[in-house]
Amino acid sequence: MSKIGQKTLSEVKSKKLLAKYGIDFADEIEVFTISESVVAAEKIGYPVVVKVCGDLISHKSERGLVRLKLSNAADVEQAASDLSAACLASDGETSLLISKMESGRRELIIGLIRDEQFGSFVMLGLGGVFAEVLSDTVFAMTPLGLDGALTLIDRLNNQDALGDFRGEKAINRLQLAEMLVSLSNIERQETEIQSIDINPVLARADGSLVAVDALIELRDNPTAAKDEGKLSSRSISDEHFAALFSPRGVVVVGASTHPGKFGFVTLHNILTNGYLGRVFATHLEGAKVLDIECLKSVEELPVDTVDLAIICTPASTNVDILRACASKKIKAVYLTSAGYADSGSDGLQAQIELSDLANSLGILLIGPNGQGFVSTPQRLCAQIVGPYPPSGVISLVSQSGNFVSTFMNYSRQTGVGIARAVSAGNAAQIGLPEFFDYFAKDPATKVSLAYLEGIGNGKQLAESMRQLSKVKPLVLVKGGVTIGGARAAASHTGA
Repeated sequence: MSKIGQKTLSEVKSKKLLAKYGIDFADEIEVFTISESVVAAEKIGYPVVVKVCGDLISHKSERGLVRLKLSNAADVEQAASDLSAACLASDGETSLLISKMESGRRELIIGLIRDEQFGSFVMLGLGGVFAEVLSDTVFAMTPLGLDGALTLIDRLNNQDALGDFRGEKAINRLQLAEMLVSLSNIERQETEIQSIDINPVLARADGSLVAVDALIELRDNPTAAKDEGKLSSRSISDEHFAALFSPRGVVVVGASTHPGKFGFVTLHNILTNGYLGRVFATHLEGAKVLDIECLKSVEELPVDTVDLAIICTPASTNVDILRACASKKIKAVYLTSAGYADSGSDGLQAQIELSDLANSLGILLIGPNGQGFVSTPQRLCAQIVGPYPPSGVISLVSQSGNFVSTFMNYSRQTGVGIARAVSAGNAAQIGLPEFFDYFAKDPATKVSLAYLEGIGNGKQLAESMRQLSKVKPLVLVKGGVTIGGARAAASHTGA
C-alpha cells in the first residue's frame, strides 16, 4: 500500500481504497498533463473542480492547490497550468484530479481513528459551517454494525440538520450508516491505516450522500495492529480473588520486630483488627513478633492452610518466595516491595519477569510497591498504614496508596462503610479492569469507587467499566489533571 517512511496516501489513492469498501465519491479522473485536464473535464461535464494530488500533500486548500466551479475548457486549462506551477520539489510526484462539482447545503464529516490506549473509533460529525458553530461530533468503538451506526447517527445533537432542510430532502440515514459500517470494516482489514478523514460528505438536494475529499494517514508501526485492543489473556478466576479477599489463612513474609518496618505494621494491623482466619509469619531467624512464633521460611508452612501471602521483603528475594508460595498452594500474593518499575528500566524488567512467573505458577499477584488492602467481611486489614474502616458496601481500588488510606480515614470519620479497598501498586499483573470485573459480581460490593491517574490498556479499562456500570454504580476519580497532580501521578508507577 505504501512506501517506507510514507505518512499519508494521496487523495486519489485514498479514494480508490475507500471505494473498494463501498464509499461513494464524486465522479473524477486523475491526469498528469494540462491537455489531459481539459479532456477529462469535457468527459465529466461542467462545472468541475481541479486539485493537485500527491502522497506528500495533505492540506491542499491551505496551500491554494484547489480550483472550484470551473465552467469551461479555458478555465480548466488555466487552473491546471497555475496549479502545476505551484507544486514544489518537496511535494514529490504529483498529479491533477478533475472532479465533478457537487453541491449541497449540508456537509458531514466521517472518519476513523486508531487510539493507542482505547482502540479504534468511527467518527461522525456535522461539517462546514455547522462544524464551526455547533461542534457536533460523536464516536463509536469498532467493530460497528448497521444498528450501531444508526444509533450513532441518532446521537448527533442537531437532528434538525439531518431532516428536511430548506427545500432539500432528509439525509439518507441508511446510506450514511452503511458508510460508517464501511469504515469499521476497513479498520479490521487494512492494518496499515492510522486514520481516515472523509471531509466533506455532501448531502445532495434529494438526500443522497456523496464524499468529496478523503485522506488516509498511515501507521508508523502497522504490525502493532495484530495485538491491538486484545483484552488480558491472564486466567484470573473467582478462586484467586477469594484467596485474596476471603483467605482461610494469611502469612506475612518478612515479619519484623522493628515497629517502623512494613513487616511489623502489616502483621500488627492483621492481628489487632480481628482477622477471622489463621495467621502465620516468617522471619529469617525465627523470632517472635507480636506474640507470633515466626517460621524461618515459607517452606515451613503446613501445606494447603494458607491462601494469601503478604510479602514485605526486598525485591531480590521475591522470585524464590513466589516459588515457595506455589509449593504451599498459596493462590494470592500481595507484594509491598519497592525496587521494580518504580526504580528504572532494570526494575521494570524484573517486574515483568516476576509477573510472568506468577502467571506460570497460577498465582494472583497484586503490586508490587503497594500499600496494602482491606476486606471487612473477613475483618482483614493488611495495610502498611493504620486506618481500618467500618464495614459497608463500597469497594475501592486505587492507583495511589495514599488515596486508599485517606478514604479509610474519611470512612472512619463519617461512618461510611467499606467492603474492599485495594492499593494496586505498580499493577504488574492486574490493575483496575480486573478489579472492576470482580466487583461486578462480588456480593459484598454494592457501589464501586476508583482512583485513576494513568491508563494502560484503555480498551480493556473501558469495557470493564461498561460492564461494571451495568450492574452497580461506579464512581471514578481522575487524578493528574493539573500540573501538580500530574507531577504526583508521575511518581506512582501503577498509573
